[in-house]
Amino acid sequence: MEGNLNSFKIEEILQLIAVQQKTGMLSVAAHDKSAVLFFRDGKIISTRDRRTKTRDPFREYLTRYGCLGNEDITRITQIIAQSKLDMLDVLQSEGFFDEKALARHWRNHIQETLHDVLTWDQCTYKFVSSDDIVAGVKSLGEFSVEPLLMESMRRIDEFPALLQMFPAQGIKIIANGGTYEGEEPMSENEKVMLSVLKTARPMREILARANMPTYDAYESLKLLREKGLIDIQEDLREGGVATETHVVGGKVVRRKIRRRNPMLLVAASFVFFACVVVGAWQKSGPVALVARDGVLHADAAARNRAEQRVRWMLETYKAEHGVYPETLADLVPSGIAGGSITARAANYGFEYRLTRDGSGFTLL
Repeated sequence: MEGNLNSFKIEEILQLIAVQQKTGMLSVAAHDKSAVLFFRDGKIISTRDRRTKTRDPFREYLTRYGCLGNEDITRITQIIAQSKLDMLDVLQSEGFFDEKALARHWRNHIQETLHDVLTWDQCTYKFVSSDDIVAGVKSLGEFSVEPLLMESMRRIDEFPALLQMFPAQGIKIIANGGTYEGEEPMSENEKVMLSVLKTARPMREILARANMPTYDAYESLKLLREKGLIDIQEDLREGGVATETHVVGGKVVRRKIRRRNPMLLVAASFVFFACVVVGAWQKSGPVALVARDGVLHADAAARNRAEQRVRWMLETYKAEHGVYPETLADLVPSGIAGGSITARAANYGFEYRLTRDGSGFTLL
């Protein structure tokens, strides 16, 4: 079974494999990005293709989030070279993580891989159904597809709001020393985040020290804020004036952060939402938005899903660069979107514009 996303969406392929309880390997590629998912009886068991020795996505995950340091990687590499053991065996036998922590990292890695694949543009896929192909695949757990898909969709929907709640520039966050007396226990991620926030830190430093996926870090901050355990401080620089630093056209540009009336922001948000709704109605017409008997047309559903992905890409770009891109084409060099994003935007009739001060955008 193989094809591209013009025929089936990747989530539909995943659900088909799960419902039919297939065993085999699903490979997904989008331009210069690729991923492999191994299934046993319809459940995801690994993302590590051990047929190639040049890349181990789980090791990349552990190093990307600081779970393993350079010395750890060197030691693991030496042990593997001498013993011919798999990295999972080394991590367990040498005690780099306890069993609970290693299982948590394994699940987070699989969730993040699936989440990334769902946001790729213009994917091709191929599924090979075979018991033999998974015979030598090592795993630390088996995971049902449906919960992983639901969690990925939730993250895509909520991530833009988290980025607005904790912007990359202009704030510092600190634990306020309060005590939590709620019924729901604190998660391991929240406990880790509190230890990071013993002193006030800017967002970029928090993300670097958290040793967890970016979304998990943001969500932990949100939960701690809801519990009243952290405070957000304005990050004052240059004589008490908050500033943002961006790189535009190869030059460093420093901008002052102006304090805004929160009521004006609320009003502007309301107006923006109204414009989006009215613009979408005028562009697509009533039939494109709501079909007969209240059921979405297939083309409208596809457009709405594509719009969600583009919005997620734009917010991801801002999280990495501090500003929104000038055009949708600017998403390509950063690796966030594939080269065909402008063509797809034209097909769906998307119009992308930055606001005058560059702090927001409209996508109609």
